[in-house]
Amino acid sequence: MNKKLNILFLSSWYPNRVLPTLGNFVQKHAEAVALQSNVVALFVCSDTDNKKKYEVIESTLNNVFTINVYYKKVTHSIPIFSQIQKANRYIKAHLIGLKIANKKLSSIDLVHHNILYPAGIIAWYLKKFKRIPYIISENWTGYLPSKNSPRGWIERVLSKKIAHNANCITPVSKDLRDAMISHGFDTKYEIIYNVTDTKLFYPSHTEVKQKLDKIKIVHISTLDDAHKNISGMLSVAQKLSTTRKDFEIWFIGDGDTTPHIKTANDLNILNSFAFFDGIKTTTEVAEIMRNAHCFLLFSNYENLPCVMIEALASGIPIVSSTAGGIPEHITESLGILVKPLDESALLEALNKVIDNIKAGKYNSTELSNYATNNFSYEKVGEKFIDLYERILKQKQPSQ
Repeated sequence: MNKKLNILFLSSWYPNRVLPTLGNFVQKHAEAVALQSNVVALFVCSDTDNKKKYEVIESTLNNVFTINVYYKKVTHSIPIFSQIQKANRYIKAHLIGLKIANKKLSSIDLVHHNILYPAGIIAWYLKKFKRIPYIISENWTGYLPSKNSPRGWIERVLSKKIAHNANCITPVSKDLRDAMISHGFDTKYEIIYNVTDTKLFYPSHTEVKQKLDKIKIVHISTLDDAHKNISGMLSVAQKLSTTRKDFEIWFIGDGDTTPHIKTANDLNILNSFAFFDGIKTTTEVAEIMRNAHCFLLFSNYENLPCVMIEALASGIPIVSSTAGGIPEHITESLGILVKPLDESALLEALNKVIDNIKAGKYNSTELSNYATNNFSYEKVGEKFIDLYERILKQKQPSQ
């Protein structure tokens, strides 16, 4: 196909004024596709502060024309009426956004939906009544056996219908694909990874990192302990501090640091071996990565965390748990893996990685090249375009 495709991105998660970082990996996929296609992203959510019943905000970032439709939060006191009213506003907000999207794109060749439920209902509707094919990119950890988030029967039934009618599902890891299959989602799958901006995340070319008296280890996340196991990392940091003094671990994120700071203080490592900082812009994160020696994850569950591939693009090794799709990428030359919750193994891994860094055993160019070859906007965008074109060449059956 020679013409640029017109792609509508729908999503159950997307960055917005209520939750600015929600689904930022979806936004990155849209930007990757926009390198070769015309892309409009539509996202709908409620806003408690909304004065109007519906408010539309249009913007353009990195060639992605984005339509955010906010609807006034439903506050009905009777649950069943509240759910009906919420569904009505949610659907109507999408219809408002679709009118704008149709004008912007003239015609929609394919819908790229993200996070199966609930916005997948709109993708299913467009295929059934407008004959527009759709794929689903999935990132939700709720399908994983270690998480297995509870879902109501309506969500289970609708999710299977949405998945069954998709032309393809593109999980970000084999681990997530297998988890979805175990839930009965019977359709075609292709693994397409998360992306990172390799023009923003790249290895340091300064002398800063040559000063190896203190190895700087960074952890960047939501700081949710049930997910990221911050308390486990702090416990290991305290044990490590009893045998060596040549390291510091920085915990950076948009979550509540209060309980973690208390834990670090109780362990007597606060501001000596454990440091905390708040939310950072993407540019600031890139600078932090360039000035770090190692990235640390000790998650109880994961899919394919963007921050991990940003670290690889920055040329720093990874110490991580074997959660989700992480073992599909981290080899001995890229870092060290341990089992979730295994603090003894993590202690051993941190000792080893610090020694390896001091001995110069990691090649920052090799780490960065792995990220470029697998997670760059160009590589991931090409994979999606290839999938779109294969789907559009097929005759679309009526639903």
